[in-house]
Order: sequence, then C-alpha cells, then structure tokens
Amino acid sequence: MLKVMLATVAVVLLTPALAHGATNAVKIRGTVAVKQANRHVLVIASRHGVVESARVSARQLRQTRIGERVALVGKRLADGSLHVTRLRRLGSAMRARMSVVVLRAKARRLLVAGGGSSFSIRLTRGTRLASKGSVRSGEQVEADVELSRDGIVGQTVQDKGDAPVIDFSGVVTAIGPASFTVTTDGIATVVQLPDGVVLPAIVKIGSEVEVVAAITGSTLTLETIKLDGENPGDDGGTDVDQGQVKVEGFVTALDTAAGSITVQPGDNASPVTFAIPDGFTLPSGLAVGSVVEARGEMVDNVLTLTRIELQNDEGDQEVEAEGTVTALDTAAGSITIQTNGDGGDNSSDGGGGSTTFTFAIPTGFTLPNGVAVGSSVEARGDVVNGVLTLTRIKLEDDGGDG
Repeated sequence: MLKVMLATVAVVLLTPALAHGATNAVKIRGTVAVKQANRHVLVIASRHGVVESARVSARQLRQTRIGERVALVGKRLADGSLHVTRLRRLGSAMRARMSVVVLRAKARRLLVAGGGSSFSIRLTRGTRLASKGSVRSGEQVEADVELSRDGIVGQTVQDKGDAPVIDFSGVVTAIGPASFTVTTDGIATVVQLPDGVVLPAIVKIGSEVEVVAAITGSTLTLETIKLDGENPGDDGGTDVDQGQVKVEGFVTALDTAAGSITVQPGDNASPVTFAIPDGFTLPSGLAVGSVVEARGEMVDNVLTLTRIELQNDEGDQEVEAEGTVTALDTAAGSITIQTNGDGGDNSSDGGGGSTTFTFAIPTGFTLPNGVAVGSSVEARGDVVNGVLTLTRIKLEDDGGDG
C-alpha cells in the first residue's frame, strides 16, 4: 500500500497537474469527430489536424452532436486530456482532418489513436491511401475524413512516418503472464509486458484503461498504464506529445549509478522509468519524493530522459509506505521499504504495483525493537531538503511505534 499526502492540500501530490498550473484556462476549437459515452469523452479534431480528448459532463456529451464545431474552455490534465468547464457551439462541419497513429490496420477499417483516445476510421473503395498503397500498425498518418453518426469515413490517408510511441484507450479483455489485451470498437490489441513487469493489481479484465506503449514494427510494449473512465477528475497519467512521453508526478526511485529514475504519475497509474543518458545533469535537490515534470523519448527502444523539472510544492510532503524492509543500514542511517503491490495481506486497498522507498533515519531516531530486513512495517516520512526522512515507523505484527 502506498499513500502520499500533503499537509495543506491532500490531493496535490497525487494530482500534480492541478497543483502546478493546470488551473489556468485552456481554450481549444475544433470539430467533434467521436463521442465516447463510456469515458465521457468528445474526440475533437482541430483545423490543423491535432486530435484532443475532451472530458465533458453527461449533459454536455448528450447535447453535443458529431460534426459540430465547438469552442471549449477547461483545464489540462496530467494525461493530456482537457477537463471541459465551458462548451460553446459554433456551427457544423461534414469533414475534418486528423493526425493520428495507426493501432491496427484491417482491410476495411483502421483502428487509430490520437490525443489518448482510440477510434475507427472506415475505409471505402474510394479512400486514397498513402503512396505505398497500404497502411500498417505504428504508422503516423494524416487523414481527411467525412463525419456522420454512422462513423468516420476516410477520404485520404497520407503517410507521415513511423511513431515511436502510442497513447491509446480501451477495455482490458485478457491478461496473461507476459502480455495483456485491450479492445476498442471490437478490435483487439495485444500489449507486451517488459521483462519483470506485472500489471498493477487495480487493472483487471473489464477495466477502462489508457495505455502508453513503445512501437517496434507491429509489436507494442508497455511503458505505462492508468485507469480511465467517466470520472473527469485528474487522477494522474502520462501524455504523449509529438513523440515524447511526458509524466507529471513524484520520484519513487533514483539510481544515478545505474542511470535510471522512476516517476509515479498518480494513484491509478503505473510508474514510469526513464534511463538517464550519459552527461545528463539532474536538477539540484532532486531526490525520492520530489514532484517533477519529466519528458523522454525512445532511444534504441529505451525510454530515455530528455528533460526534467522540479515543481513547486504546496505544503509539506508526507510519504507513507506499507511493505517489507529490504535493506537496513543503521550506521549510514537509512532503511529501504518495498511496498506491497500484489494484492496480498498487506495491500488492503488493492493498490498499484510495488514501489521501493529509501528513508533517511535522522539522528536520535529510535527504531522499534525487532525491525530488520524482512520485517513488515508501516513507515512515514517527510521530504526535508530534498531527502525523504523517516518520521514514524511501526512493525505491522506488534503495533509498536518508533
């Protein structure tokens, strides 16, 4: 179990986009291309082809029609979607342009992804395809389409090169030891799990999810997954912007020797690990517990850090971790705890995947008798001068406090 709190605003750390500027109004204009009632999402195509996912109320969804031109005002969420607070109708359109990535290519239908949403484009005998005469998975395309209640019909589909990553949505329909399946519009997509990676316990068959995956040929490999659905609130997540992966969240692991950093983007999302390239300079004060905005791109099939910024905090950070002690060095003054992410006895909330935290033990702090490697504990700590510092620890089996 993992809980992260702030003294003054309890949800800020788990929803960093709302804490760090997402309250500024964002305005977009475009044409409604798709309505997804299960997610409370309108898929919007702008005049220049940019595709956005707009999270709307049930009333806004019900009253808005396919093909309507709209002006939207809202807040940008951490997963890149727009939480709409105001919707104004401007007119109607029968056609739109959409810049999307092909998820699956069928003879008469393309399952595509744009703005974190997945939807189908129907192909007809009159559809003009790219110069190669075919379209494949992982291809970035620009499609001129006709809009109707019966769906999107492609008029022209132009090749714009390969996409290194894809951000798409759907329902989990199968889970295996090395892969899982997400289905959208009746088309199933298999996503491979990297070696040693398991899905968070919160992801089950039937879960609405948003997935970020790396693309190699026709193979998709998971980078991160989050729960999705009708709730328009900001529950964290990851955004793909022009081929780069953007994550807002807090650092749960930092290993400069091995060259890696892990960021937890929210309560209902899996952590994202970036490789730190040689010569990359991390911000001063960066540590486990720091709230950051990180960006990365695929380099030789590895998500590699290109930019990271510390975010301003609102209140004192407090981290709570319940799990197993995996390292204890009283001489150096540190204790490492791996949280329980397998839905076992110590994971009563059914939370996400396992995360490791290292707490500094402050001078004069007394550990409970019996704390050792292998002990089940509940620990709390504050981030003090960029260092996650132990403030309380309790043995789970005897209830004693330190």
